[in-house]
Amino acid sequence: MLDDIVRGYAVAVAESAIAAGTLDRLIDEVETFHNTLFTSEALRLAISDSGLATIERRGIVADLLVGRALDVTADLLGFVVRVVRAGDVTETIAELEPLLAEGRATTGVALDADAPAGRAGARERIRGYAERALQEVHAPEKLDEVEDELFRFARVLEDNPELRRVLEDTNFAISARLDVLSDLIGARVEPATLRLCGYVLRAGRLRNLVGTYDWLVELVAEERGRRVADVRSCVALSDEEISRLAVSLRRIVGREVEVRVVIDTSVIGGIMISTGDLFIDGTVRLRFERLRDQFAQQV
Repeated sequence: MLDDIVRGYAVAVAESAIAAGTLDRLIDEVETFHNTLFTSEALRLAISDSGLATIERRGIVADLLVGRALDVTADLLGFVVRVVRAGDVTETIAELEPLLAEGRATTGVALDADAPAGRAGARERIRGYAERALQEVHAPEKLDEVEDELFRFARVLEDNPELRRVLEDTNFAISARLDVLSDLIGARVEPATLRLCGYVLRAGRLRNLVGTYDWLVELVAEERGRRVADVRSCVALSDEEISRLAVSLRRIVGREVEVRVVIDTSVIGGIMISTGDLFIDGTVRLRFERLRDQFAQQV
């Protein structure tokens, strides 16, 4: 069974692919990658190797798919590698196929027909869905608007217990509650805001609707932090080097990033990169420290 965070992310991906008319291609590319895992033992072992850093395994997926698959396919498979235990990656990718295929004959609502009963499961689905929905918000200023709109909607619910009761009441059909939501805010907010607000109602049983929307505000703030890559180097980088670095990071992290270079004389050769929860140390100092540790173990 798919991890809830992966399911949420995949549902958001499927929705966007349906809207773009690329769902069939997405499904075919995921299926092809899954088949490749079984025909290439080296690839299967590499992305399932817990001894490799997650960034290295994601890099393998990104390098393999660049120029051969949709960006969204690489993003989805890279997300699986990042959040799923290494030994479960192959099985998880296989479980993506039937979920995505549901999108051929149904709406996004039905993609979550087996929503979890527990609050923890629902929260994980929302976290995965939000990460993908926010990745698709390309303009930084739009993220600010989404954050503000979510905060204001939470306050509206806080001040209107009757509206909150209607949206929380699972005795009402989900389609009816989504219609209420759309009538209330659909024409007044960013598309990403409406998507997030609607998915909260679809993801499962949540006892604290206001608290969940406030939590989404925090997730938007986290996403803003992932949009900037802090690069530390002992020398200035050329525009071409910065551009190549931005392209490489886009393949690895699944979103456009702004590269900010900081000249740091303590960096000995190479560069150090941090963006969101990703940290890459490609300096001479790191390699020296590894050699020193290996030498220490031998004497």
